[in-house]
Amino acid sequence: MDIVQIAAIALCGVVIASLIREYKPNLALYVVIATILLIFGYILYQLSAVFNFLGTIYDQISFGKAFFPILLKVLAVAYIADFVAQVCKDAGETAIGNKVELAGKVIIFYLAIPVMMSVLETLTKLLRS
Repeated sequence: MDIVQIAAIALCGVVIASLIREYKPNLALYVVIATILLIFGYILYQLSAVFNFLGTIYDQISFGKAFFPILLKVLAVAYIADFVAQVCKDAGETAIGNKVELAGKVIIFYLAIPVMMSVLETLTKLLRS
């Protein structure tokens, strides 16, 4: 199971960081970041299968193809913003992490504007009929 491997990497990183933190607190942060990057790399490998699946779905749908890339961008922004914000918070930089989360929300809102405009146009057409 993949989660067992991820959990093993995480636990090893936590133990090593805890041991190092007693002697060199600055180096412990690098161990944490390296552990996070290892886990993220493992997740990216799994994510490629998800994108292949979504590509198959995109090829099969006939309605709403314009919104599919927007949905993928929104999901990507949400995951990246959350990941980076959590790394910042783990490093003790809560203020930076909060700003990354805010930036992610603003970008998601910006990406959603075409969808909102399409919904408003559809409602306007329905109300005129």
